[in-house]
Amino acid sequence: MPKVLSRNFGAVEFAAGEQFFFPNGLPGFPRETAFLPVEIPDQLPLVYLQSVRTPELCFAALPVNCLVADYQFSATVEDLTLIELGRDAVPGLQMLCLALLCFGEDGTASANLRAPIVVNLQNRRGVQAIQNEDRYPIRFPLNPHKAGLTCS
Repeated sequence: MPKVLSRNFGAVEFAAGEQFFFPNGLPGFPRETAFLPVEIPDQLPLVYLQSVRTPELCFAALPVNCLVADYQFSATVEDLTLIELGRDAVPGLQMLCLALLCFGEDGTASANLRAPIVVNLQNRRGVQAIQNEDRYPIRFPLNPHKAGLTCS
């Protein structure tokens, strides 16, 4: 089994085809094209996106529907074409839609709902789909006192 090294998780074994492939990398990280989704059972629904190339690079993310139950995703034709996904794709069935998390020095946490990570679950190709509309904020505050996240 292949392994990926992670500063946070040590050596993580994974089956071939489990990683997500980002043809153009992520904004600010153009050479980072492969990420392994890492889930820790007692931290679900949190998902870590561990770079296959760089052990120090790992993003924390949450499914967007855990943050906004009726989240309305809109993507450009270019983004959908890049990951071979149709406009009628259903979140949770054909695609995974994750909000990257940001942690402030003051202990606050927020989620980027305006530029979600979108992964075609059939071919595991992904893109960070930057939405031009301002329907959702770049920094959606997370409430640390909320008892738990419920994903629909």
